[in-house]
Formats: sequence, C-alpha cells, structure tokens
Amino acid sequence: MPSDLFDMTGKIAYITGGTKGIGRAIANAFVDHGASIVLTGRSGQDAELVAAEINERVGRDAAVGLAADLADRATLIASYDAAVRRFGRVDVLVCNAAAHAAVFGSAAASDAEEYSRLMEWNIVNNAALINHAAVAMKERRDGVILVTSSSSGIDPAYSVLPYGTSKAGLSFFVRGLAGELAPYNVRVNAIAPGLTLSDKLQERMRENPQFVDGLLGGVPLRRFIAPREIAAGMVFLASEGGKAITGKTIVMEAGEQGALVGPPPEN
Repeated sequence: MPSDLFDMTGKIAYITGGTKGIGRAIANAFVDHGASIVLTGRSGQDAELVAAEINERVGRDAAVGLAADLADRATLIASYDAAVRRFGRVDVLVCNAAAHAAVFGSAAASDAEEYSRLMEWNIVNNAALINHAAVAMKERRDGVILVTSSSSGIDPAYSVLPYGTSKAGLSFFVRGLAGELAPYNVRVNAIAPGLTLSDKLQERMRENPQFVDGLLGGVPLRRFIAPREIAAGMVFLASEGGKAITGKTIVMEAGEQGALVGPPPEN
C-alpha cells in the first residue's frame, strides 16, 4: 500500500515566485502530490500561463496563477487574500520569491540602497505576508509556513554577502516565529539551497562561467542541485512526513562547503 506520508490531497498552497526555477518546481511537486495551488509571479499573465500548463499536464484544475510582487507589500497581501477568497483557506504558505543581488563583488561594492532593498524585500515583506497568513492558521490551529532561504545565509559567501545577510535574517525569523506558533499547531521551516540550477544561476554562468566553475569546485558532490530536488524537500516539510519539524532551516547544498568568505584565487 503506498505511503501517505507525502500525500497533499485536499491541501491548498500559496506559492510566491512560482513561475520559474525553484518556485515552479515546488508548484509542480505540490500538484503531483495532490494539492491545489495558487502560484504567483510579477507578471499575472506569466503566472496564468504556468498554471494552465500545470493543469493541462495533470488533467485537473489544480493551479491558479495570480500577479504578486514581493517589492509591493500591499499587493502581495492582496493577492494572498484573493487566493483565500478563491479556495476558502490556505493550508501551506510558501515564501519562495526573493530579491536577488544586483551587484556581485565585495560587501563594499553594494551601496546602502542595495542593502535596504534586500532587507526590505527578503525580510520585511516576507515577514508581513507570513504574519498576515498566520492569523487564520492560528484560528484553525493548523497550517504550514515554508520559506526558501539560501546556503549563503548560513555560511558567508564572497560576492553575495548583502544577499546572504538578508537570507540569514529571514532564517532567524523562521526560527523565532516557529516557537510562537507551535502552540497553535502551525509549523514554520525553511530550506536553504546551495548552487541550484535556477534561471539566475544560469544567467551568472553565461556572464562569468569561470567564477561559477570555481564555486562548483568547492561542492563535495561536484554538481548543481536541480530545482525539483529543493521542491522534494518542500513536499516533505509540507506533508505528514515533516510533521515533527518546526523552526528549522534545512540546508540542501550537495555537501558541506564551509565558509567561502574570500574572493576566488587568481589563475
């Protein structure tokens, strides 16, 4: 008899940044495990197209696409409320959307505005959405909140220190909030991906393949992580299989890499 540990049938999930990369993989994985989902993207048209592709693939009306921009706190929360009106509730919130670094280099290469942008989008706006969603979850005494963090928020990595700092703050928030929500049977966890073959990483590979190859040399498994592998971790945390876990950031980085705090050696 198949295990029901990872069955998400009947669950409603809301996934930010769900049109590509890790977010799209999470959307597909949740639907494949029985959930119905709302996925968002900055472009509502793109979100609707991805949702339509998922529905066609699985042969049911499992996905809805909505516009939501992590940079705009008010419309982000309004989009979440639209999902609640559509389905009646949200069982699983996945905060996957993120502000990425605009500058790659030393910490001093980013100006104060860049630091402010990363902290506001990745910490403040995600925290606002999470706190908003938690109200109804506490009332129902049931819910799951998941966050996509980053291994650079665990171990400092040269060239993305401001970004990593914002992700470290988000993971700290996850740890603290989990304690507050545990008495209400609401679990809060994060996954910190390492070098995942996302659209952003592929863009960096095109811009500077030598730098990325150098990073890959420090990965024990000597390979990139597939977005679907991160999605598998999210399914675990969202389902019965992960029911004993809260307040944790699970690092999925293809092996312990240690701190990468200095610039890569010159050839």
